[in-house]
Amino acid sequence: MSGFEGAGNASLLYIVGTDQPERLKVEGNKFALGGTTDLYKLLGKKQRFHRLQMTHNYFRHPLRVDLAGYTHILNLITEPEDNSRVLDNLRKLVRGHPARVVNRPDAVVRSTRDQVAKQLAGIAGLQVPRAIRLRGSKPAYAAQLIEKAGLTFPVILRQVGTHTGKIVGLFNGATEVAAALEGDGDHIATEFVDFASADGLYRKYRFFFIGRCLIFRHMLASDSWNVHAKDRTRIMSERPDLIEEEEGLFARSDGAFPEQVHETLHAVRDRMGLDYFGMDFGLMQDGRVLLFEANATMNFFPFLPDPRFEYVKRCEAPARRALQELLGLPVERPTE
Repeated sequence: MSGFEGAGNASLLYIVGTDQPERLKVEGNKFALGGTTDLYKLLGKKQRFHRLQMTHNYFRHPLRVDLAGYTHILNLITEPEDNSRVLDNLRKLVRGHPARVVNRPDAVVRSTRDQVAKQLAGIAGLQVPRAIRLRGSKPAYAAQLIEKAGLTFPVILRQVGTHTGKIVGLFNGATEVAAALEGDGDHIATEFVDFASADGLYRKYRFFFIGRCLIFRHMLASDSWNVHAKDRTRIMSERPDLIEEEEGLFARSDGAFPEQVHETLHAVRDRMGLDYFGMDFGLMQDGRVLLFEANATMNFFPFLPDPRFEYVKRCEAPARRALQELLGLPVERPTE
């Protein structure tokens, strides 16, 4: 069965859900669910919408939601690894409906790490490390798959469906990877590419693709290749030069990166097939873009409550306008 929330008329419907209902926490108009995007928060509390909780047994229940009257349906089920059943139910629900479905479920299903690596391979200016899926219950076969795929070592091993820099480890051989497989779940083995800058630091850039707009979200710098949010306070907060570097990327807006980088990012957007998603990447010293990941599960919030990084919030207004346009809502115009 499904849960439905809404009051009054609304032309916008949010779809949430998971194959693991214990992960979804709903309190009034607020909900929390791991493995999904928080991009909807850009619209604020005043935006009128209805919310449908899709479940794995939705079509077994006699009560169904009437989609008539909705002009836009925003799919917030973004993690394909753990939500195949609810995504398939959503596909059936919206099939043939005239509403604009933002991030159609079939496109989300194709956004696993291994599938994205195949989709984006061959884009000019983009280096895509090869990635393959491994079964945790078959370590001997996993070693054979790695050798057959010809992955270059070292490789990064992570459980499927994990984000925020969570990995099993970095390994130098197929037998090491096989020995590290955990339980019966699937894992992803991805080639590691050293992307250190000339100064020895590792920089990770994030863009959000919302409709036709590219929104620069941040640059994080670290002394470790596994760059994530804590490095903003651990490394960057004590480095005024890095703060100035990141702020300069916001100040220059569309001119923040060389033209060839923007061309590569536009090509990525065209191949992904998603209406909104995020992309993390590095820049090689030869100017190529190095793909880390691209998917719709990336979070846009929160912003660090530190006045030294107040400038990062400049990305919020253009992202909100882009999402409003994507959803057919009145677009807030920047004030003079």
